[in-house]
Amino acid sequence: MAKKLVAVIDIGSITARLKIFEISSKGRPKEIEAVRKIISVGTKSYITGVIAFDQVDEICECLQKFKIKCKEYKVDKIFCIATSAIRDAGNRDVVVEQIKTRTGFKVEVLDNSMERFYQNIAVKEAMPEFSELIKDGTMILDIGASSLQVTLYDKSDFIFSQNMVLGSLRIYEMLSDLQSRTSHYEDVLQEFIAQDLEDYHLVEPKGITYKSIVAFGGELGYIKALAGLDANSNCEITKAEFLKVYELLLKTRPSDLTLKLKIPSYIAPLLLPSALIIKNMLEYVGLEKIILPFVSLSDGYIYDYCEQNEGFKLSLSREDDLIRSARNVAKRYRSNKKHIDFVEKAAIEICDASSRLNGLSEREKLLLRLSAILHECGKFVHATGHNEAAYNLIRYTDLIGLDSEELDIVALVVRLYPKQNPYDNYYYQMLPAHKKVLVSKLTAIIRIADAMDSSHKQKIKEMSVTLHQDKLHISCEVTADMSFEEWSFEHRSKLFEEVIGVKPQIRFRRLQ
Repeated sequence: MAKKLVAVIDIGSITARLKIFEISSKGRPKEIEAVRKIISVGTKSYITGVIAFDQVDEICECLQKFKIKCKEYKVDKIFCIATSAIRDAGNRDVVVEQIKTRTGFKVEVLDNSMERFYQNIAVKEAMPEFSELIKDGTMILDIGASSLQVTLYDKSDFIFSQNMVLGSLRIYEMLSDLQSRTSHYEDVLQEFIAQDLEDYHLVEPKGITYKSIVAFGGELGYIKALAGLDANSNCEITKAEFLKVYELLLKTRPSDLTLKLKIPSYIAPLLLPSALIIKNMLEYVGLEKIILPFVSLSDGYIYDYCEQNEGFKLSLSREDDLIRSARNVAKRYRSNKKHIDFVEKAAIEICDASSRLNGLSEREKLLLRLSAILHECGKFVHATGHNEAAYNLIRYTDLIGLDSEELDIVALVVRLYPKQNPYDNYYYQMLPAHKKVLVSKLTAIIRIADAMDSSHKQKIKEMSVTLHQDKLHISCEVTADMSFEEWSFEHRSKLFEEVIGVKPQIRFRRLQ
């Protein structure tokens, strides 16, 4: 494969960044140029809730300059992505359309889940030791301008991830008016951050012994520089070294950071909130050092692109964390593990056997697995209307690596699978045609997979699924009477026949 150039433009809250990558013959990206320009999108939009017209002008002017740079390099493909500043704006759709009309760039506005997904990929690829690191308890802090994402790993597994509206710029904008009204601004800042972190500690998994803490974010390069480290490399900093930087930030006004230490004026006020978050978490985990990798959202985005399109292999599976995340959500809401494991396995076997007819892609098959894992989480809230409760729980859960449309599909499948006629559901009727088809297929498979363990007793010990011309034959070896499951299967199989186009039949053989 010939080498080619691909660019990623990241429209952030404070800066817009252009990175140009060379894609090698093995599909691996190599950064060859990086440019950034200050923009003031987040400094106003987090307060007003909208992006003003003059800010749109600023964005478009910046993008036009980036376009010229890409032409100079003869870039083959350009991606333009945006995060919280545009994502959270009430007029985001108008802004995105304006940018497209005026610059030709189609902006992809990332959900929080996908933003964190790309950041996590960047960290994993930037740290060769990552897989070794997460064998023990590891906390990862993604400190953004608008929010903080805390992700936990232990015993080489993804454990938990939680988002908090606790970003450095958002904190500064919310509390900036207090600076002129109190001489104890740092104390107020500490109380504000500590309150949100206490709420986080109430929901985080207990019993993890932390051995590592990793932090990254747009301003942390300046904290590395203040500690005498290379801002553009992966670094380790001791707690003592970090506290020296923290004390400096505590005692130095942002204007003095700019005048004396040459820190940009738009960055200087954000360093103390970021440092306070790290200090609180560092003290909480009780560790003596912190790892500060040099990563960016654009890096993660290009790595993901190269895996999907250029034959590049990520160091860790892009789907493993997503599946583990769903399992942890199910566990948090006390789902019956043996039952959901059975339904997941049965759904996959039914899907694979009928693949010639169902036409599901690998990504859609992943949505099926997630639906199976989460299909009973609503029983934690309401035993009889559990599917309605699960719909709301899932929609407000961050499954890192799943965008909002995919999350809605999973939530709707879980909502519809127990219903006799899902077509009458209001939420189903509001879907575009292609999503109706997908939701119908996933719902039909989950319905019969769940029916096969209606008693939640896992009576089926072995099963084989075979597609014939006129039927899908499911043969099961069982340990007990299956009258209830057989009745349930018969009542739930009609949708499968309508949607997939073949009648499912189940047969039981009693083990002695």
